[in-house]
Amino acid sequence: MKIKQREVNFYRNNGYLILSGVLKKKDLEICGKRLEKLAIIQKKEKSAGLSEPGVAKSLVHSVHKDKIIKSICESATWFQEYSRRLLGNKDFIVWNAKSNLKRRWHGSCEYYHQDFSYWSKYGFKSSNMMSCMIFPDDHKHYNGGLWVFPGSHKKLYEHKKFLNINSLQKNLIPMNILDKISKKCRPTKLDIKAGSCLFFDCKLVHGSAHNISPIDRRIILYQLSTKKDYKVKSIKKTNMRNLENRKKFEKKEILKRLNFYN
Repeated sequence: MKIKQREVNFYRNNGYLILSGVLKKKDLEICGKRLEKLAIIQKKEKSAGLSEPGVAKSLVHSVHKDKIIKSICESATWFQEYSRRLLGNKDFIVWNAKSNLKRRWHGSCEYYHQDFSYWSKYGFKSSNMMSCMIFPDDHKHYNGGLWVFPGSHKKLYEHKKFLNINSLQKNLIPMNILDKISKKCRPTKLDIKAGSCLFFDCKLVHGSAHNISPIDRRIILYQLSTKKDYKVKSIKKTNMRNLENRKKFEKKEILKRLNFYN
């Protein structure tokens, strides 16, 4: 699969690009089974953010370290070709990959945000970064599918901190700012078939609703940057400080809630 210039132009203008049918039915079945197996393996881990109310396992981490999924997705010619062209650099790196398991009936929402509002805190200096979201299941509006603001990747917007249902510090774009963005960049729902993928810029405004349908919505999410922007030592050092700051915010907000009940 060779990338076309019109696809590059679409990505530059809109901040995202959908590719249909990148995974065959057999590959989809393998990835799906592997994700469920990893979920069982990691289910014993005790860490914040790995589960949700009503869901014992909602996040599978370190997917990029799994050889089976890597051989099907990351090592594929289409993944390599599109990653290089869309980043504009032949030397890129997958620095993280995870799977969000937005389970039927209970899967929780993701408020509108730009990924770079998190990634800049990790120590990345350049915003020439993106994600590749691969869909083992049909990805629809009714099962908590993604909404995006096409063209919103051309500017970094203000974010506010808040605690999610797992008492983790997350970021969201305030309502009044979303009102303004939506007038220029019309919010668009993405209905995408299983076996497809979505490349999107780290500054693209995106979010998704709760999954209150009877259908699971699993994704594999790769996070990419150019190699020159991934300075391991400085990023790890900065991220440690970032984690400490997040913990302080979480403790402060939790104490506020506890004081309310006392």
